[in-house]
Amino acid sequence: MVGLTPVGIAGLGRYVPERRLTNQDLEKVVDTSDEWIVQRTGIRERRIAATDQVTSSLALEAARQALADAKMDASELDLVICATVTGDQPFPATACRLGFDLGAKQAGGFDLAAACSGFVFASQVAAGMIQSGQYRNILVVGAEILSRILDYSDRNTCVLFGDGAGAAVYTSLERAGRGEFLGGSISMEGGAEGVLAQPAGGSRHPASNSTVEQRQHFMKMGGTKVFRFAVRVFAELVNNVLEKYGRDQVGVIVPHQVNQRIIESAMEQIGLPMDMVFSNIDRYGNTSAASVPIALREAFEAGRLQKGKLVVMPAFGAGMAWGHLLLRW
Repeated sequence: MVGLTPVGIAGLGRYVPERRLTNQDLEKVVDTSDEWIVQRTGIRERRIAATDQVTSSLALEAARQALADAKMDASELDLVICATVTGDQPFPATACRLGFDLGAKQAGGFDLAAACSGFVFASQVAAGMIQSGQYRNILVVGAEILSRILDYSDRNTCVLFGDGAGAAVYTSLERAGRGEFLGGSISMEGGAEGVLAQPAGGSRHPASNSTVEQRQHFMKMGGTKVFRFAVRVFAELVNNVLEKYGRDQVGVIVPHQVNQRIIESAMEQIGLPMDMVFSNIDRYGNTSAASVPIALREAFEAGRLQKGKLVVMPAFGAGMAWGHLLLRW
């Protein structure tokens, strides 16, 4: 589009905590088994934050790696966007803490709460601001400590989720030299608070003795509806890209790491082989907003981001909200 600044990714980063929580560990605390978890989700282990870590400290490590990859100092950042639903506290924004810890003295910052779609949405916000000329350099981080809102007596949720952070530095394509932003989408159904949510703690159900006793501050999920929704949306998002650009243009699909069975079912619907997908869910589980950027950095390290080819990143989750991010590497 005439007058818009082309946007690219100058740097990528990721960080996961050291502690591993394996399926065998979970067998000791909840009615489940390694076989049951692997068969239904593809997950073998997930990472859990240390007691002295908070979401901003995970985000900080990923952000530093992304800035180093971009060969950019934090003082050059104009804006920090943190995609998270498990921020350090309800307010101020975790992005403000992250910017302070980085030394991003010229940057503004805010959080974006879209759960599993957070990084994909925040990246589109960042790209639009750079395209318009409002800002030059924007750090987008997806970071979560989901282990602190999980009920470890509920096998439907506690086996699925883990902690981590991923980051990307967006700037002009001229400076970045790679990762050209081609567009994306942001969509929602709404009215799905009971499908995937943390029911209490906001204005709908403020924290009280009753909400604590009813365990309403833990994540709740309706698995069957989420599965069907995710398969349908994943397939639609990827098919839309294929129709516009053609299959031969797609280098790799880096989806939200929601569930290996969902990914496989969607790819079967699309009619594409699984070797076109980058998946790391077996090692980290579902890390919500951190999922896509962690996988993107690891796909880069593995040489899966092919020069001149498309990188398709579909994401979907609480809201029900979904969308995709499209890059040409």
